[in-house]
Amino acid sequence: MARKLTVSLVPNALTAPLLDGEAGIDGVEIDPVRADRVDANTRAMMRLEFDIAEMSLATYVKLREDGAPLVGLPIFTGRRFCEPGIGVRKGAGIQSPGQLAGRRVGFPQFWMTSSVWHRAVLSAVYGVPAEAVRWVSVQAERFDDRVPAGGVAFECRPGGSVPAMLEAGELDAVVFPRPVAERFDAAHVACLFAEVAAAQRGFLSRTGLFPIMHFVVAQQPVLSANPGLAEAMLETFEQIKARFLRLPDRASAMESPIFGMGFEDALDDFGGDAWPYGLEANAAVLAWFLDQAHRQGLTRTRLAPHTLFAA
Repeated sequence: MARKLTVSLVPNALTAPLLDGEAGIDGVEIDPVRADRVDANTRAMMRLEFDIAEMSLATYVKLREDGAPLVGLPIFTGRRFCEPGIGVRKGAGIQSPGQLAGRRVGFPQFWMTSSVWHRAVLSAVYGVPAEAVRWVSVQAERFDDRVPAGGVAFECRPGGSVPAMLEAGELDAVVFPRPVAERFDAAHVACLFAEVAAAQRGFLSRTGLFPIMHFVVAQQPVLSANPGLAEAMLETFEQIKARFLRLPDRASAMESPIFGMGFEDALDDFGGDAWPYGLEANAAVLAWFLDQAHRQGLTRTRLAPHTLFAA
């Protein structure tokens, strides 16, 4: 190994042991970086600032299509259902997904992974096509050359505040990467789904999918210079997860995979492991996302999962 490899991850139960030195990668000396936010980490990886890093799935897919020297590792550390992140302004008269049609819906960025998922889920599962909604974002996009497909109405108000715009009546609803119950004033915004745990379980039962938001990627030259690195990384993360799942207090170390439901009960819905690694176990969810990314205009072609990951 010629040098240390910088590895930037957002700390949680599935990543912290590597950052803290409790776990290592065979044959590799790492320089760990504790990332504060996936967005900042993703933008840094767009500039190739780290050898290995956790980043947005949507951004990686677009970069890879454009020829960026990045390779995905099938280590999916960030997953979340969309339903808890759909909020409606109290007084807007929205009580069901179908009533979002014709409304102004805000979010941070149009092309962030959670926004792609939200549009996909609203369209495919709840019957609200993206072109039926007036979308408003408030942050600079990671890409400025992507145009939404199908005549979707979209505007960006840089520097705006989604909570303030909701409170002022400038927006009717929000789709957010985190549960709205954690980020918005309950006096002004409520989750669209009164039974939010049931809505997530319904999506899982209907589709079999647990949406991937962010995961681990490596620079291609790093993998080429270190044969076996991809396999060693996967093995390390599998060991970290296995140790976490054996913890007697694991429910206190990780948020429940189904928001609003107890950790242990939620884990039963996944057969004991809500975070499967490896390409085969995630082929269906990746194919679904890649199809939706193409339909929405993020990618020019419909990419195949196996072309995006290390062999």
